[in-house]
Amino acid sequence: MNSPELIEEEPPTNREYEGKRVSVGYLFFRGCIALLLSIFFLGLVALTLVVLAVIFSNLSISYPISVPCQCKIVSSSVDLKSAKVCELGLLNYKAKHVFYPSEKKKFRCRYDYYWASVFEVEYIDHSGHPHIAFAEAPNEALPPNCRPTFNAAWMAKDKFKVNETYDCWYTLGISKLNLYYDEFFNCQADHPSMMEMLKRYLILSTEMLMTWLSQTGRAQGRRFRWEVVFGAITGF
Repeated sequence: MNSPELIEEEPPTNREYEGKRVSVGYLFFRGCIALLLSIFFLGLVALTLVVLAVIFSNLSISYPISVPCQCKIVSSSVDLKSAKVCELGLLNYKAKHVFYPSEKKKFRCRYDYYWASVFEVEYIDHSGHPHIAFAEAPNEALPPNCRPTFNAAWMAKDKFKVNETYDCWYTLGISKLNLYYDEFFNCQADHPSMMEMLKRYLILSTEMLMTWLSQTGRAQGRRFRWEVVFGAITGF
């Protein structure tokens, strides 16, 4: 029998090695670019949704109806009031006063104390029925930089004389009345601006995303599913 001829394979040249190296590097570069573009696109979509949510939420804010009336002061005093201020969340993201999440804070809510002038007043509603109610000045926690002290609240109390009648207004469905006291304190608690609402939406969106990622990681045995990332890259 004739022995088969041995065919010797030529070793790959340097050009072939360089070609394979360039192709692998090119694929890696394309994958990185695709990942960065995917993250940028998702962030842009999320930011657009947040801005639209802020705009529509500001347009949909409805304020209660206030009815002007005349109030007769029955008695007056100064008292220490409190307002509950909680950490930013889904239930209070439209509130005037919130504090932002921090690992240093142990409690999600705290009480904000302020001095207020308290008046017992008598008024007649739009249907002609007399009522006894209470009015406070201020009726909410004002900003700390212009919040009235005890002396300021006492002086505001003296501005409203007992058995005298003053302009006020009541809100349907709320037992407390409001007095025109803005000129006494020169301070007002404004509603959050659009930029403030945008900041709150971004914080809430980031927290929800981090919570979802942590729950997904625990459900998968604390392992990151890279196939999800590769699938997203492939999809884009």
